[in-house]
Amino acid sequence: MKRLVGLAAAVTLVAASLAGCSGGSDAKGADASQDRTTVTVFAAASLKSTFDRLERDFEKEHPHVDIVLTFAGSQDLVTQMDAGAPADVFASASHSWMQKAKDKKLVTAFPEVFARNSLELAVAEGNPKRIEGLDDLAARPELVTVRCASAVPCGELTDRLLKNAGLDAIEFDTEQNSVTDTLGLVVAGEADAAIVYQTDIASAEDSVDGVELAGAKRLANTYEIAVTKEAETANRSEAAQEFVDLVMSHEGQMVLEDAGFAPVK
Repeated sequence: MKRLVGLAAAVTLVAASLAGCSGGSDAKGADASQDRTTVTVFAAASLKSTFDRLERDFEKEHPHVDIVLTFAGSQDLVTQMDAGAPADVFASASHSWMQKAKDKKLVTAFPEVFARNSLELAVAEGNPKRIEGLDDLAARPELVTVRCASAVPCGELTDRLLKNAGLDAIEFDTEQNSVTDTLGLVVAGEADAAIVYQTDIASAEDSVDGVELAGAKRLANTYEIAVTKEAETANRSEAAQEFVDLVMSHEGQMVLEDAGFAPVK
């Protein structure tokens, strides 16, 4: 049995639903806020940098809409929505978790594929341990290694990658429930290597280096996005769809490509 490194703190999911009207007596302030609509977007953790940017772009063009972003593993987001957490848009890091949301009737709109993402190996900056790929993880037990749990989209993809390479017997020191926490252990110096998305490595390029994994490009995850049933019930589906449209637009696709995603348009 290999040693365990400390688990990163669990992601705290916050789903905010704002009333959108001012309680003050200032007529000008009330007029400015009375028609403001809040659209809550639940998005996979690996989308944080891109969706933060798209939020700012969207709100500039839609001053009467407030986008509230919540990031976590896709499986956690589905669990939260199923428990009643309000979300108007769901962006999943895999087809399987979008399908689960559809099966639970949390999403009624037709989901759209908006990006693809592949796995890479994250190592400390400069790769001081000279890790060259999966074979090193199997052959060098002294390395502290981390991966996403199988229930997480990046973990599902990791399972497939390891199986295809004939290395599914590799023992990792720990598993995390989000790709952000998985990468975080390398950034913090608590792990020597982590299997994460290439976009996560790109976002932390000042802290980690990436090592390409054989066969990873052929196993890219598809990211899907859809307006939820909650948005339809609360009459927010029009504003929610406008955010989806931005993600699918040329502008949105360029933002995704800049972050290392493979765009679909």
